Amino acid sequence: MLSDLISALIRGVTFHGFDQLTHFRRAHSPFSPWKAKTNEVVAQAQAEASRYGITAKVDRRRAYQVARLLVSNRRGDHLADMVSDAYSDFSPPSAATFHNGRRSYGDPRERLGAFRAHPQTLAYLLTPAKLARLGAGASPKGKLVVIDDGEQVNLETVATRLHEVLDGKAGSGDLRAYGEILLRLHAGVPEPENADADSEEVEAAA
Repeated sequence: MLSDLISALIRGVTFHGFDQLTHFRRAHSPFSPWKAKTNEVVAQAQAEASRYGITAKVDRRRAYQVARLLVSNRRGDHLADMVSDAYSDFSPPSAATFHNGRRSYGDPRERLGAFRAHPQTLAYLLTPAKLARLGAGASPKGKLVVIDDGEQVNLETVATRLHEVLDGKAGSGDLRAYGEILLRLHAGVPEPENADADSEEVEAAA
């Protein structure tokens, strides 16, 4: 949190006015009017991550950003650019197709839930704060941070790509730990261990 405060002080004065200082206070203060909503995002992200077998700390500063949807992150970037596929699903870009009846969209609450559970959003929220301050965790369209949709890739490759994206500013241990999170998200929610046994029992009964 101290590193976040220093970052907010530097960036708040030099780049984004006092916005970053305001966002820091609202993300971390126990008296913040956004405390409950931020806690909700943190709890949902941790619950969703556990489905992938991931135990990791949620970046509270980013959780506040996801709760607000419209505020910028530590570096002044917005969610529409950081989690492009997830944000497009939540907030479809073409209102015209909706209003003329050519396309229907789900209930806003369902779309919000899907947005928060999207792998791109989870990868963004589960980025370690040390890497988040360097700008890690953004997913271009069709990617999960540095992994293409449907790509088969190993940990070494993911760590190397993260190293290149961050210009070598992060340690290998941090990159590998985050790379493992990305690989789990990329692989999807694992099947229950007894799924095969259950299916065999159903087939035998049939």
